[in-house]
Amino acid sequence: MAYNRMSNYYDLLTDDQPYDKWKEIVGHFLKSNDNEILDIGCGTGRLTTKLLDFGNVSGLDLSAEMLEIAESRNPNIDWYCQDMRDLDLPKNYDVITIFCDSLNYVTDPEDVLQVFNYINNYLNKDGLLIFDVHSIHKMNHQFNNCNYIDESEHLTLTWQAIAGEEPNSVYHQMSFFAEREDGLYERFDEEHYQITFEIPLYKQLLEFAGFEVKNVFTDFNIDDYNEDGDRHFIVAQK
Repeated sequence: MAYNRMSNYYDLLTDDQPYDKWKEIVGHFLKSNDNEILDIGCGTGRLTTKLLDFGNVSGLDLSAEMLEIAESRNPNIDWYCQDMRDLDLPKNYDVITIFCDSLNYVTDPEDVLQVFNYINNYLNKDGLLIFDVHSIHKMNHQFNNCNYIDESEHLTLTWQAIAGEEPNSVYHQMSFFAEREDGLYERFDEEHYQITFEIPLYKQLLEFAGFEVKNVFTDFNIDDYNEDGDRHFIVAQK
């Protein structure tokens, strides 16, 4: 699912996201600062630009609107508008990342396997795939028919997290009220669907695609795995 009008407000809504922690995760697993890195699901490129400290970086996202903002942030980065399930890239990489639960938008295990197969094709020998997904616990508690409101100076978001029909899935139904130049507010709506799978299934699919799982951890704590956490990370090597 691509972000549409929400792209214009994405940075404002995600201003509190721990981009530096994602960067630290990548740096922990690198042996040098001379890497070719691809950031899949890069959005507006806030994390992607931080990864430049570790080498040459490219960003990839399904949303052309997001990438317009990313390119304005750093026009020297190669930005690709593609679906992670159907990659067509000009080179290979040492590290490929999929952060901020972007992989949860791939809602069929066969499609997840397809993503892993494509990534394997574009990784150099011994290259790393690092990604995160929502935990089962988060799906069943934070996203189980819960309502949220996020307010800023010029934007109000009402967000309903509605449990989907499939296990461990959620519909994010979001209504935005954005202030116009004339002081009035305009409403627009977006809906996104995500699903998460058990960690053993992700590990199995990685092995089918030719990866060796090197590490699994929770909530940015490399030394801890906790099923009751919010976000699980997996590090796999080609």
